[in-house]
Amino acid sequence: MGTYLLPKSSIHLWLSKLLSRYAVFVPIEVEKQIHWHLLEPKDLETEPDSITPAQRRIRASEPVKSFMFEPRQQVASFPDALTFKQPGPRVLLGIKSCDLAALKVHDKILGEGEFKDPFYLAQRKNTLLVVADCPEPEQSCFCNLLGLTPYAAEGGDAALSVVDGNWLLDVNESGKELVDAAPELFTDLREGSSELARRDEQRHAALVSLNLTNARPWNPDLAGAVAAKLDDPAFWNKHAETCVECFGCLMGCPTCYCFLLYDQAKGAGVERTRTWDACYEAAYARVGGGANPRAEFIKRFANRFSCKFSAFKTDHGMYACTGCGRCFKACMGKIDIRKVLGEL
Repeated sequence: MGTYLLPKSSIHLWLSKLLSRYAVFVPIEVEKQIHWHLLEPKDLETEPDSITPAQRRIRASEPVKSFMFEPRQQVASFPDALTFKQPGPRVLLGIKSCDLAALKVHDKILGEGEFKDPFYLAQRKNTLLVVADCPEPEQSCFCNLLGLTPYAAEGGDAALSVVDGNWLLDVNESGKELVDAAPELFTDLREGSSELARRDEQRHAALVSLNLTNARPWNPDLAGAVAAKLDDPAFWNKHAETCVECFGCLMGCPTCYCFLLYDQAKGAGVERTRTWDACYEAAYARVGGGANPRAEFIKRFANRFSCKFSAFKTDHGMYACTGCGRCFKACMGKIDIRKVLGEL
């Protein structure tokens, strides 16, 4: 639709306008880590650029999927039907390119096909996504190895770039209402403007940084290479040596979509709850009668790579990984999947 400049002196005023229409979530820095924060009016009483620095950092520690696909959620009840409350409108202001790519995985699994998840689709429909650039990638980032860029090439409702403290917004038709909340605060940016030139310089520098960090590309037939290694326990044992089975990599992964359903008595009825599940769990693959094709942990370890880099790619044409680096940051054993896949 267009590209707009929001001066840093007007950022908080615009956010206050958004708060009258939406629940607004922004990334903030807490003890040198980035976390999602529900914006409140009192947050806008601070300095005008207090929210801007976190927008320049990498993705928040929490995966964006938790907004759409809750870690724990009641999904049914009996004999009384579950009363489904439609979520209110909200804005995720500052997700990253890797987060947006992760939602495409969930769109495929939970939003397409014969069985669609009404809870996920309701949250997705009522959420506007503003994708912020990553001008300062960290050593844990590897989105470029998955064919992604540290900025929003496409998708989302708007793309945010921070240039000299000011905000530049590329707004799609679906995000027009964001600018319409206070159109008087925005200035149209024309092609060739100094602000757009500076933004492009930042984006190029970020991509160069990523390419230097991850200079060695993966096997071009990664799906086939992973599949060929599944029956090589020596390979997987070498890389799983430091794993303590904490499941941090799976709980923090933005693309993992496995879940467990369980029922609990509630008065004279029953409630059904859905929770996130992890394929590293010993009982994950167990079937009726007690048989378990992946009783040994090393098979579950290999299966994670097979799922994300072989099966999903073969079945859906994309990897179930976005290079966000959360798995490495959370791993107590410091297992780097770049090193694992780099040996294939």
